[in-house]
Amino acid sequence: MSTSVPPLFSVVPGGLFGPLASANRERYWELLCRLFDEFFGPDAPLPPSIGFQRREITGAVERYLLTDDPWVDEDGGEGGAPGASLLERANAIYERFRSTGWLRQERVGAREMVSMMPVVSQLLSTLVEFAEHGPTFVSAKVRSIELQLQQVVDGKAFGDALDEAADQARRLLVSLSSMSLKVRDLMPELSRSETTAQFARQWFERYVSSFFVGDYADLHKADHPLARRSAILSMAQQVEDASLHEAMLGWYREHLTGGDTERAELRLQRSLRRLHELERIDEYLGRLDEDIRQANRRALAFLDYRLRAPAKLDVLLRRACRGVLQAPEDALRLPVAPGALMDDAQLRPPRRKPQPIPRSANAMQQPTPEQLARLSLLRRMKRARLVNAEDMARYLGRHLPPEGGIDSTQLSIGSIEDLRAYQTLLTLALRSRRIGGLRREDPLGRLQRGFRVELLDAGEAGDNGYLRAPRFAVHRLRKTA
Repeated sequence: MSTSVPPLFSVVPGGLFGPLASANRERYWELLCRLFDEFFGPDAPLPPSIGFQRREITGAVERYLLTDDPWVDEDGGEGGAPGASLLERANAIYERFRSTGWLRQERVGAREMVSMMPVVSQLLSTLVEFAEHGPTFVSAKVRSIELQLQQVVDGKAFGDALDEAADQARRLLVSLSSMSLKVRDLMPELSRSETTAQFARQWFERYVSSFFVGDYADLHKADHPLARRSAILSMAQQVEDASLHEAMLGWYREHLTGGDTERAELRLQRSLRRLHELERIDEYLGRLDEDIRQANRRALAFLDYRLRAPAKLDVLLRRACRGVLQAPEDALRLPVAPGALMDDAQLRPPRRKPQPIPRSANAMQQPTPEQLARLSLLRRMKRARLVNAEDMARYLGRHLPPEGGIDSTQLSIGSIEDLRAYQTLLTLALRSRRIGGLRREDPLGRLQRGFRVELLDAGEAGDNGYLRAPRFAVHRLRKTA
């Protein structure tokens, strides 16, 4: 079980990584993250059980192409086909996602519904989490392992806590074993700093704490949780005793291996072996300390060079060598001008620092009474034209009977607020006549509380003295027990 290769492509579609390996991989990744946040991710609203309509997904792709469109042309024309319309390009990108397995399309009746398979959604969530991964905090992981093992020893938890503690121990060791300061990768990036001060600032800001181990400065303290690894190993030894071992083995056999005692024993031994591997954590920390010492030596050597060498010395030397190689022989003589070689008139005058411009605070000007009155009037005008759920309930409460409904000709208009409520009801009636009814994302849907609006006859118009519009009816909804 520990040496077998996990069957990745028997779980996810085989061509899933095709868009992320193309020339537009950054655009595909950004678009996948936007679709995940808007439709399929944990921060998105609860998706319908049958999925979203295809037009909603392609519409989101069109909005992305309108705001950010530096796509390059590929084989097949995804995202960058010259002369293609915005809709055609959005459909081409959608088909690329559907054919590679990121999106799944099903036909429900006459509609094409789009969803994302749970395993693909889980993989995308893992990739987003990996891309946002920050420095590792060893203390938090060690505390979590210790608390879970303590619950197992006290009998408050079973094999699930033991298995999770073993997985966390493995992830901690993998993080430390793969954690190298990578001086060869870090130093060239920092060496491109224009000034010595900028190099020193980036070196200390982007060094170990913010890049690799968040609590590295506390690792060697006596009260650091890493010093508790002996207690963790002791509790792992207690799990191997007869009583706890049989209880854990029974849980593994019942929940993970389907009654197979041999596989349960192997799975339990694997978890305990991962916990005992915490004994090797000193080896990883020792290698990390050696990498840091090497990085410090290279940083000090680089700072010493930058402080001793003149500014842009390498550029000046390359320019001089290139000029010497291209110049004729008679020009390679000592460029001595007539007159004295050493004279104060040939020195550069001292640099004079300009006087700073005196600063003054911005003057505060109080508004006049007329301006305040206009602002208050503007707010009252905007509030009079705004219709919320309470205004709609207040308007319909004066007209709508407790049971049944009312015709639009019976609705009275006595103020601007009443006229705006009447207009909102008319808009709801017209939108409810469309195919599919009122859309889920329509903001007017939040105003329908306890009633529904029905368009009576779109061809026959009524006149109430203010508006000439189609007639509609308002029905009160019955309260369900």
